[in-house]
Amino acid sequence: MLKSLFGELVPTALKPGGPMPEFAATAVLESTDTRVADDGRMLDRHQQDLFFSGSPAAAMREHMAQARHADDVRTITLLDPTRLWAPGVIKALSDATGQPVERLHLRQQTTLTTLATLERTVVPRRGDASLKIYHADLRVAEGENLAIPFVLMERSQMAAVIVGPMVPGEVEAMLVALRRAVTQPTWNCDSLLFLLPPNALWIASKIAALDWPSKLHVEVIDEPLTGTSSVWNALLAAWDRQQTTPEQAADPAAIDARNVARQLRALMSTDGVIGAALVDATDGDLLAGESRDSSVDLKRAAAALAPVLRAHRKAHEDMGLVGSLEEFSVTAGVAHHLMRPLARRPHQFLFARIERQHANLALLRFKLAEAERALG
Repeated sequence: MLKSLFGELVPTALKPGGPMPEFAATAVLESTDTRVADDGRMLDRHQQDLFFSGSPAAAMREHMAQARHADDVRTITLLDPTRLWAPGVIKALSDATGQPVERLHLRQQTTLTTLATLERTVVPRRGDASLKIYHADLRVAEGENLAIPFVLMERSQMAAVIVGPMVPGEVEAMLVALRRAVTQPTWNCDSLLFLLPPNALWIASKIAALDWPSKLHVEVIDEPLTGTSSVWNALLAAWDRQQTTPEQAADPAAIDARNVARQLRALMSTDGVIGAALVDATDGDLLAGESRDSSVDLKRAAAALAPVLRAHRKAHEDMGLVGSLEEFSVTAGVAHHLMRPLARRPHQFLFARIERQHANLALLRFKLAEAERALG
């Protein structure tokens, strides 16, 4: 059976008495072994050519719809417009796992022009589903070709956007196009991760300002990434944060200590944050905490902030305000304290302490909301 990067290709069923189908918008040429062609070229069995006519995005969707997907494999797609890390990550994973890098060359049928090369490798995981990692390398980054990576992303379980050296106009255009893509009926990916360069707070603010669909989990990482291994570790940590066990899904009151620790570490990665914690609002008990400054007494802060939350809730109720209390802040001295109750466990709240001189409150509010959704 003919195979594709997206699975086995199944034959199209013909209706009895129906007309013969016309030529498809796509056709696949695949070499099954490494061999020498008539002109002396070495053909790699991990290379495929997908010839198409019409829209490249529509052709890819048609091609992927014909593929039979394995149930024990999950997919992560990397969008890396400047090719900063994605090609190196896929090669490094291939070298580490011994799995090949497979490539699908997307070619225009009439001119044979290569518009994009899709790269994929597989990461086996002991005791867990294997991960397929995709990346689309656009050769002609204009017009309808810009939708090619979105086709991969919309069918993935997680999509990661790696923002490299781009001018502000390019970043804004990419975000607008991505925001448009995630609202389309073809979009099925429920997790979107942004990997930003250090000190790119303006990009994080742009992301936070966009109206993303409520069902889409959006996460921003702005910690320094120094190599392919650190990029992969950040991707894998974000992937693991999105996974929940059936027991956790069935019991909204359950606390996953590992997930709490991951969310607190994510908050601590925000520039200027010197402490983060999960607190029981009923008695001020510190349930979990992280700090990078020994002078930050999280237990004392938890005990002090719990009655503040209760007072805010009473004032909220007395004022007759509609809806629940989502967040509040306390500013004193050299620090801000931001607090956000958990929607599904209102007797608990997250708080983060951030230095005023380094404060990006919009980004921290965004990250607190991310953590609250992940814990809820």
